[in-house]
Amino acid sequence: MKQFICAFILLVASPPVLQAQSSDSKYENRIAISFSSFGDNFVYYSEGLAGAASYDGDYFFAVGIHYLHPLNRWLELETGAEYARHHILINPNLPPQMDSTPRKAAFSLINIPVTLRANFLRYFFVNGGPFLDIDASTESPIDSQTGLGAMLGIGMQCRLHSGIALFVNPYVKNHSLLPFGFFNHHERVFEAGFRLGITYPLNR
Repeated sequence: MKQFICAFILLVASPPVLQAQSSDSKYENRIAISFSSFGDNFVYYSEGLAGAASYDGDYFFAVGIHYLHPLNRWLELETGAEYARHHILINPNLPPQMDSTPRKAAFSLINIPVTLRANFLRYFFVNGGPFLDIDASTESPIDSQTGLGAMLGIGMQCRLHSGIALFVNPYVKNHSLLPFGFFNHHERVFEAGFRLGITYPLNR
């Protein structure tokens, strides 16, 4: 997996076939397709809770479609939708005479971001802001994640001569910071990973 990430970074950094963003390209509306994974996820309680089960992250992935709208020469608004599938291990807190073998579980989330992307030094950007979480699981093993979350990332983007661009975007996300509902000791999901994607200009 690490070899794949390194190969992708070398691809987007290769100068013979790539060019920096031109002044005109910074004002293009763009659509992007992305895949996110290659990181860690875990569930934690909003406050300490003695005697409760604990959770270990197993793996996750997300696929998304995004729309980027330029606000000025260096700042873009990003929205869209992502579908994410999280797999976790539940470690029950049981007496020694009972079976406490971890069990696998999974849940699905839909994220609708309303974030900003600030471009700098020609090839790099910082992105972050809130997103709407929709818990798409029928029987989730944890509290509903429907609510407002937040993300922060930094990335590198290089544009092909055709206007198509490739990007890699390490990020962190904290889900359901403001849940839509009342929960005692609310469980939240944290993830850190890499988002890989491709963008297409819409103005051409």
